[in-house]
Amino acid sequence: MPIISDNYYDPNNYDWAIYLLENKAEITAELKSFFDDKKGELKAHFYGEELESDTSWQTHSFKTWGIDVFSNLEKCPYIGKFLTSHPMVISASINLLGANSKIKVHRGDTNAIFRCHLGLDIPGEVPDCGFSVGDEHRSWEEGELLIFNDASEHYAWNNTENDRIIFLFDVMLPPFISDRKSVCINVRAFLLLQYLSTKMRWVKKLPKFILRVIHFSIKVFLYIIYSYQMRKGVILKH
Repeated sequence: MPIISDNYYDPNNYDWAIYLLENKAEITAELKSFFDDKKGELKAHFYGEELESDTSWQTHSFKTWGIDVFSNLEKCPYIGKFLTSHPMVISASINLLGANSKIKVHRGDTNAIFRCHLGLDIPGEVPDCGFSVGDEHRSWEEGELLIFNDASEHYAWNNTENDRIIFLFDVMLPPFISDRKSVCINVRAFLLLQYLSTKMRWVKKLPKFILRVIHFSIKVFLYIIYSYQMRKGVILKH
């Protein structure tokens, strides 16, 4: 995996990144129009422990761990074409980090993906607004990509008076493409378990072996409905 530092990867080495950057004028215009239409409907991200407030990190999805959100894709044909022509892209969403907000240090849910940020509306640069992987700080830039491994420790901050908006998407790493289905279902099961724990706080207090049983049971359920969701799209965004 060609890198431009110890923590970030060079977009010029990946066909999907080159395609996106070559078509960024149409894609960013489409995303900004979608955001303007959907701004009042963005959903707060449920990872409460990583956020300073319930509205710090808000999102609206086009694809979530292999499952399409057809109602949103219908309004964004350029995004739909990008996802259809690059099946290794397994998740895509528009993300808002609110003014004077932070996302605390955390790791992603799998080491099988690149996580990518395309800057849409960036209110400042480091040190006021930025992103860090392995303590290497970077500024987002409008129309440019940041690519990193989501399993590495990372965090973000926006100490400006305006919202930061990006297009976030996940790309399967080549060694894991053949395991795409199992990776996606495993992560979706884990995310649903996290979601349950935010709604029912007592879930976090359960013994680890019980949590493993619940996670396995969710995975079985997701395997059962997988074909239906591939045809009909997402049931619950996570």
